Amino acid sequence: MELTEEQVLDHYVARFDERTRRAHTVALSAAIATVKDQWPTLELVRRVSNIYGVTVEELGAYFGLIRQPGEREVWVDVFRSPDNQHLVRETMNAGQRRAYGTMLAMLEVA
Repeated sequence: MELTEEQVLDHYVARFDERTRRAHTVALSAAIATVKDQWPTLELVRRVSNIYGVTVEELGAYFGLIRQPGEREVWVDVFRSPDNQHLVRETMNAGQRRAYGTMLAMLEVA
């Protein structure tokens, strides 16, 4: 099934509240202005998640930053290191899967 921009946007608006959508926009805008590769870093995602009161794990997943489960904090950056995608497939929670999948769909139709 071929996705359309309208379908992806409808999904995005239905699945993410306004505060989370604003956090996505701010993180991406800040990255474009301040990060060398113009993509959010974990540090930037942490700051934006604190400001907007959204979970860092879900906001990070939207940008391919996947926190691994466990007591020790380990993150995998699947956009900057796509060879590591296999490390996160089975470990994402529902919120991370929704955020990551939505971003992939957006990139596909862009």
